[in-house]
Amino acid sequence: MRLCRREHREVSTLAVHGNAWTEESTDVERHVYFSDAVFAIAITLLALEIRLPEMHEPTTRELRRTLLDLLPQFYSFAISFWIIGVYWPAHHRIFRYVRAYDRRLMLINLLFLMWIVLIPFSASLPGRYAAYQLVEVIYFSHMIVISLSMALFWRYATSDRKLVDPDINPALIAYNYARISSLPVVFVLAIVISFFSTAAAGYAVLLLLLVRPVTNLHARRHLS
Repeated sequence: MRLCRREHREVSTLAVHGNAWTEESTDVERHVYFSDAVFAIAITLLALEIRLPEMHEPTTRELRRTLLDLLPQFYSFAISFWIIGVYWPAHHRIFRYVRAYDRRLMLINLLFLMWIVLIPFSASLPGRYAAYQLVEVIYFSHMIVISLSMALFWRYATSDRKLVDPDINPALIAYNYARISSLPVVFVLAIVISFFSTAAAGYAVLLLLLVRPVTNLHARRHLS
């Protein structure tokens, strides 16, 4: 059954299959805009977590010491800002191929965004309790869950090509899935390193810089 409706000068086509529905329209872009807003809020909340404690007429030395004490929080902010900066374009990249959506895809996207908006909380932990190994495990486990949520989104959207372009290159599907799936590998490695050194675990995320070159090399071999 096909139902057509016009709202706000936009045309939506609603396909009903049993108890499920798939809507094809420019409303797909609304999901992108909503997701962008969530990313923007998460990034803003990261900065709000950095607070200078109240000081009554501090000396220059005391102020300098207080600012230096905030360095771990600034480092946690920078790393988390960068990680969000990795997920945001990745989210845009996979949505570029989405042509329709259904309830399950909406719920998976909401699940992904729920973990994104929680990043400011988990990012505040290493900034304040960096010496605790449990904190590193919580933080990087959170990042793993985000990556798995995005992988689930892409896997569901591309299964049977029902929500993406049916002519999409299978190698492209595999490439995007490989890029998404490679992120948890880095975070698992960081958790393992945290058992030996919490400081080294914090720098292990820099291995994310290798994800794109490695996956691009793999793609050139299989897409050429």
